[in-house]
Amino acid sequence: MESQTLSELIDQAEAEHKWLYYHYQNMWFSPQELRDANAEGRFRWRVVNWRLRDPQEKLKRLREHVKSSQKELEEFKEKIGR
Repeated sequence: MESQTLSELIDQAEAEHKWLYYHYQNMWFSPQELRDANAEGRFRWRVVNWRLRDPQEKLKRLREHVKSSQKELEEFKEKIGR
């Protein structure tokens, strides 16, 4: 039996300045986003499915993705410019 409700987990995330991560679909939600979605009956999955994560992790990965994509773009532009 789960000792914490989803609402309590959202409150915890907010207090700890964390976001909620749903690992099955790689989805990130701010506490307010998930609270609003839950009020509409969406994303009301069991607490065990959620992890509290630092949103800076996602930001870092996005920056790395942009950098990698930019490098790939530049390399491809060089190839077609030959």
